[in-house]
Amino acid sequence: MTKMRSAISKGTGYFSESCLSPCFLATLLSLPLILLLAAHASALQQMEPKEFAQGVEYTLLMSRDDKVCTHMLALFNSDLKQFGYEKYDAHEEFKSIGWRREKYVRMEGERKVEGSAEVANIDINNDGTKDLLFRRTTSMRGYDRHVLHIFPNIATIEKEWTLDEIVRSPGRISHGGYSLEQPPTKGTGKSKQASIPPLAGVSLLEPFTLHGTTYINMRPLYELSAGSDPASEFSRINVITKYRQGKYGGGPEPNEPETGERDDICYYKVRTKKFVPE
Repeated sequence: MTKMRSAISKGTGYFSESCLSPCFLATLLSLPLILLLAAHASALQQMEPKEFAQGVEYTLLMSRDDKVCTHMLALFNSDLKQFGYEKYDAHEEFKSIGWRREKYVRMEGERKVEGSAEVANIDINNDGTKDLLFRRTTSMRGYDRHVLHIFPNIATIEKEWTLDEIVRSPGRISHGGYSLEQPPTKGTGKSKQASIPPLAGVSLLEPFTLHGTTYINMRPLYELSAGSDPASEFSRINVITKYRQGKYGGGPEPNEPETGERDDICYYKVRTKKFVPE
């Protein structure tokens, strides 16, 4: 996957010269979470996928649909056991999205510069009509982070899109802090509120379809939070949600209100441990 340049240059803390105003503002809004992740990561050994295979697994924390949650739990844990990471593009659930890469233009002064993003035409909000979905990728400490830009009820691209138009999409889900709901676990009658943190730090946003319904898997950068330190618990929660409408996460406007509506379906806790060479 081709990576777009990070808003913050690796190892320097300075903003990239190629980052436009929308990028700057989006980065600024998510800066507290970035700093928290980076500060915690500095004290930990960064692990490679083969090392994670020895110490990572998902456990179910909350389920509102047992068929979906148990199916995806088995899929993810099978990948982790075999490959050491989630191999999304090996599964029909994720391949069905049909990502393709399309160009857009952005302005650098008076000069037009081409960029590219992943694009898909799917019914992201399950209302029976196709929507246009852009996925932009940035980077943090060498790891991908995603932003989904959603244009409801637009089936195809029939124009030259600009970056400014994309970042001002009617719908959006961005990497960063994601508020978690506190429902009781289905079928037990007992609340699990105490075990669900108030916030998840999501980074990789992977839409998928299962039994004719579209979901979004939101994965944390647990690579940067190995071990069991409670301070980094928010970096070890994986979320599966059904998006309905609106915006989540930092956007191009400062203090932009979050208008997002969603139905969270599954929460998984990611168990990690430091790799100890044999």
